[in-house]
Amino acid sequence: MAADVGLRINEARMLDMDDVRWELGRFGNLYVRHGKGSRRRGPKPRLVPLINGADRNLRWFIEDVWAHFDADHIRLRAPLFPSERKNRDGSCSRATADVFRRSLADAAAQHLPTWTGKLTPHVLRHFCASQLYLAA
Repeated sequence: MAADVGLRINEARMLDMDDVRWELGRFGNLYVRHGKGSRRRGPKPRLVPLINGADRNLRWFIEDVWAHFDADHIRLRAPLFPSERKNRDGSCSRATADVFRRSLADAAAQHLPTWTGKLTPHVLRHFCASQLYLAA
């Protein structure tokens, strides 16, 4: 998601299933409720279009992966990116920012060894911005 649409880790990890709005726009949108605010004014919500194939990746994740974590997709505030850890009620908790960072580092070490220690979520945001700039 960071490379496709430029989300920050905390923006992505705070997304709920309800925040995926397939009916909005050509590819769908994400309602980012916990966006980074400017000048310490708190979260700034915004709609983020699912461009650059993010719609296909997200649809695959929801249809083929998500149910392995939490089968209750209609539960209010069901996290889009759940953790393997469970809440007291048996539902999945939300993945932490550290899970995202660690997973990216592990994937880079395995699939892109020359990028080990260099590929970070922030670098993926820059990649997304560069791709959008080049496409304009």
